Amino acid sequence: MMGPMRILLIGGLKHCGKSSLGRIVARENGLAFYDLDDLVLGETGGAWTTVRQLYRDLGRLEFLSLEEDAARTFVEWAIPRLEGDGAVLALGGGTVENPGAVAWLRHAGTRVYVRAEAELLYRRIMAGGRPPFLSEDDPHGDFLELYARRDALWREFADLVHDVDDSPKDINARRLQVALEKHHAR
Repeated sequence: MMGPMRILLIGGLKHCGKSSLGRIVARENGLAFYDLDDLVLGETGGAWTTVRQLYRDLGRLEFLSLEEDAARTFVEWAIPRLEGDGAVLALGGGTVENPGAVAWLRHAGTRVYVRAEAELLYRRIMAGGRPPFLSEDDPHGDFLELYARRDALWREFADLVHDVDDSPKDINARRLQVALEKHHAR
């Protein structure tokens, strides 16, 4: 499927579908699946069960340090143990703003930015209630600023930008599979 480089890094903003698509692509291609958020939680020895709680309790700087450690763990520990088999790693929505993690991941595999329209993501995020990173006064404005900043960073990071829509995840995954095959055929 992905040629000689069989490590696929899937990133994008919160609720774009990176983990769901990553799991499907991994399953369809016989690849291992990892989620960077799970690896971050693993760096704490299981002391936290959610990344959101970890971030709230320890703060941004400690979270970034743990995320960098998790990226390093994936590159130095997980990849060598694949013994030539491939893997998909779903990145966190803000990983692209973590220079340490990006440094570890930049050359680890094919980098895909799963891009969705801002309004679609905003609706998905707000469906679960306003997250703490959006203000009470102007959550929509805050999100649009975050979206613009991260969209630019993900575009710069990615080898492939893959647009998704509100189609079912299996359809978006099939489209991603086709895009990956075209990308690797070049």
